[in-house]
Amino acid sequence: MIKALLVEDEKNSQELISGLINEYCEGVEVAGIAGSVAEALKKIEELQPELLFLDIELPDGDGFQVLEKTAIKDFEVIFITAYDQYATKAFKFSATDYLLKPVDIDELQEAVKRVLDKRASTPKEEQQARLEALIANLKHLQQPLKRIVLPTSNGFTVVNPDDIIRCESDRNYTFIFLKDGRKILVSRTIKEYDEMLSDYNFFRIHQSHLINLGYLKNYTRGRGGYVELTDGSVLDVSARRKSEFLKRMSVDG
Repeated sequence: MIKALLVEDEKNSQELISGLINEYCEGVEVAGIAGSVAEALKKIEELQPELLFLDIELPDGDGFQVLEKTAIKDFEVIFITAYDQYATKAFKFSATDYLLKPVDIDELQEAVKRVLDKRASTPKEEQQARLEALIANLKHLQQPLKRIVLPTSNGFTVVNPDDIIRCESDRNYTFIFLKDGRKILVSRTIKEYDEMLSDYNFFRIHQSHLINLGYLKNYTRGRGGYVELTDGSVLDVSARRKSEFLKRMSVDG
């Protein structure tokens, strides 16, 4: 049984969320509840939980201060947040699990399952690196996010989004091609990366291809046409995306 600590300041939410966890999340028990940063730090030391359900906004600070101040970091984290779309993108960039309020039972169960799987297979140093990437991104919410965590079968890789040349779909996985020549298989769909990288200079030219326009070398016309990137890749542009692609490049189709 995994011992969990719920950090949430609203009384109604405390009862609701802890009840959902105990009823619907097999293998997890809420061993304690904290309503503030100070109380959370004390309970972490007392209970030494293996999982934290962590609200962002707390009366005496925020959830990130809990992570920065605690001396014990041998636990997984699921954030609970009412944050806006830009902030939730930071969670995705950092490969960190989060739940939006009001908490959905199915999403809660899926998040817990992912955490339990990671707990069984991931060294705690990797969890710490994910949290550090998240905090770094959230400190600069009004600027483009600078670090993206790519979850792999062996752990994860942290890269700058500008170093990604292109993404190629492989069903429920995605190959990420970097400017240093690395090719990384990531356990997420290309649709997720299309959404995550929407604030950058990326364009989905095809159902299977998302490219960084900063590495575009040539475009050759055709029914959809095809592009050549600086790394030598030659990729088809789908006919239905051609018009939008040429518009994005400010070229008359």
